[in-house]
Amino acid sequence: MERSNGARLFLVLTGLVVVLSAMTLAKGGLFIDRHEGDTLHLTDILLRMGQGQWPHLDFVTPLGFAAFLPMAGFIKAGFGIGTSILLAQIAVALALIPATWWVARSRFSAPWDMVFGASVLVMVLAMVHGEASPNVSMSMHYNRWAWAAAFLAVPLAMLPARGKTSALSDGLIIGGAMAFFVLGKITFGVALAPGLFLALALRGAWVTVAAALGVVAAVMIGVTATLGMEFWGAYIGDLMQVKSSGIRPRAGVDVQTLLLAPRFLVGNLVLVACIVLLRKGKLPDLGLVLVTLAPGFLYITYQNYGNDPKWLALLALLMITVGCTLQARLLALVAAALIAPSFLNMAVSPLRHLMLDTSKFAAVLPDAPHTDLHAPEARMNRVHERHGITFTDPQFLALNGTAEVNPDVTFQGVSHPACVQQLGLFGVLRDVGQDLRRFGISGEAQIFTTDTFNAIWMFGGFTPLQGGAPWYYGDLAGFENADYVLVPSCSITPRAFKSTIEDINARDGLTFKELRRTELYTLYEKLPTSQ
Repeated sequence: MERSNGARLFLVLTGLVVVLSAMTLAKGGLFIDRHEGDTLHLTDILLRMGQGQWPHLDFVTPLGFAAFLPMAGFIKAGFGIGTSILLAQIAVALALIPATWWVARSRFSAPWDMVFGASVLVMVLAMVHGEASPNVSMSMHYNRWAWAAAFLAVPLAMLPARGKTSALSDGLIIGGAMAFFVLGKITFGVALAPGLFLALALRGAWVTVAAALGVVAAVMIGVTATLGMEFWGAYIGDLMQVKSSGIRPRAGVDVQTLLLAPRFLVGNLVLVACIVLLRKGKLPDLGLVLVTLAPGFLYITYQNYGNDPKWLALLALLMITVGCTLQARLLALVAAALIAPSFLNMAVSPLRHLMLDTSKFAAVLPDAPHTDLHAPEARMNRVHERHGITFTDPQFLALNGTAEVNPDVTFQGVSHPACVQQLGLFGVLRDVGQDLRRFGISGEAQIFTTDTFNAIWMFGGFTPLQGGAPWYYGDLAGFENADYVLVPSCSITPRAFKSTIEDINARDGLTFKELRRTELYTLYEKLPTSQ
């Protein structure tokens, strides 16, 4: 087919962003119906940053600030958190239009240039992380943004330019993608850097390499000048803490499942077949690059919740572009078919958000201006718990070993039965926060919660725990600054609950005074060590 006109391509990409953005904003807020825990995590980070805190320096997280800075910027400008999240996605998409246009125009022929460009921008503007579940969720938005950056960088490195191009422009885009990986989701950078470098080196694109390294260096120098060298030490410390923690060894399935399970096996075989086809055909260098990128693709898939192999879409576009044989096109078709449900789900998610019946939704946060984040009332207020059963009849004792929850935990002489809260997260936090304030706990109080989240501060008008962690990563981050310890009656994550309690119990010289016991929680005052 005749190659698309550059101006027309730019207009199509811009029009796509405008249409999806209009759908996104039309509701007047953000309405999520899944992944409340991830939403809580995101909200905690954004509100902290809106107060002027920085990841790593002021609170613990393995995620870089670039993944949150656009959203936090809109919060600082006075927008509510729901609107800020949506505006940030739109701002990122608008900022990426020129780079997306450049890659599409210089590396792909029509109509694949438009397909490629739409794929990148859909990932940025989607209101679901992928897969095929028809929900609205902003969970793991940083993974979508990182995949979009990867989609820009990989074709520039692997594919020769179609006609006139600029090695400098290529390098600036690749460098920008790598800088985002470093400051947003570093696992993408670690996974893809070897393959990107090899691809450029095999083509002798040293100007592009130099430009990319220059961008990364400039960004790192700018961050160091702004936040100081201690930022990098704190960032590395957070990454090492998560790596060494056994609380969440992986985000999804194990390696064996990722490689051999029916859901993944066909896609992995397609990847291997593409490598063999390129290596034995006229493009052995591209096959070698794909060999180097393949472990990175698989590692990213393993590391991201949902294990969505979005690289299949990129593989399909690459094979369509470089493959001149029927086999290459068939492999591209299979790869595209395998990942099509995920991309279709992302593409229609703004429309799904627009069509939501919001009559049964309620605001997650009670205080203005952040009442523009909503969730279904049923999921907020209907608390579901899962309890293990202990049998005493000798003939049933073997069944006691099959319980999925951890054994009871003892704190301050009180045994807490194993329990998992599966629904009602927002409602429980809201009622606990309000009860604490009615009880007389000061808004300046520093509260440590023995569970995955230290988010009670958002629901009771408290200040965030200094040095705390929006998500528990295996240590007592911020505990030394806590005035109170809040022990939930039923935890979100039994493993985190057990670990925090055991770590507190293991510390010498700590004394606590029970202040309040309810059906939802027990509150302890952490007494000075001299008492």
